[in-house]
Amino acid sequence: MTLKTRVNLYSDTLLPPVQRLSFKRLTLVLVIMLVLFAMASSASYILVSGLEADKLELAKQKSSLDQQKQSLEVAIEKRAPDAKLVDKVALLTQQVELKQMLMGELSQREALTSHGYSMLFKDLARVGNSNIWLNRIRVENNEFIFEGFSSAPNSVPLWIERLKSTETLKGHAFAAMAMSRGEDKPLAFTLSSKAGIEEAK
Repeated sequence: MTLKTRVNLYSDTLLPPVQRLSFKRLTLVLVIMLVLFAMASSASYILVSGLEADKLELAKQKSSLDQQKQSLEVAIEKRAPDAKLVDKVALLTQQVELKQMLMGELSQREALTSHGYSMLFKDLARVGNSNIWLNRIRVENNEFIFEGFSSAPNSVPLWIERLKSTETLKGHAFAAMAMSRGEDKPLAFTLSSKAGIEEAK
């Protein structure tokens, strides 16, 4: 049996801890970060340079458009209307107005001719009186003029009141009336009416 003469005082705990990041790794990471930063800076510089160039180009276009706008405004201010064209336009405008007035007058007369007379004759037949007969009827500018005779003078006012209630002469007022009578002749009368007088009263 041999005696142990050596004592092992070595232990793993005495060893220094293993470092995960070494100097080489730190240097490599730093180099990579510097390269990435340089690439990002270059890309940003290129992008900013492109934007600056676009901005300068747009500024030039805006300046050119402003100059064109100012020149056009000055040209418009200096431009005067042609006197011949102005006179021609005024003449054509007057002709159009006259034609419109003429068309309105013709339309009114046409409406009166196509509808007014037939309705008027119907209304006269509706309020007819055996003591009154008409020998002339005139329509001028919405004014009705009746000329006729009556065998009984008292029948004329009654006939006028009935005439005012008709659809054709509704709203008209009889403004003038003239009567005359010769020897051995019936009473002659002339009756005229105007629109709007009755409503104004």
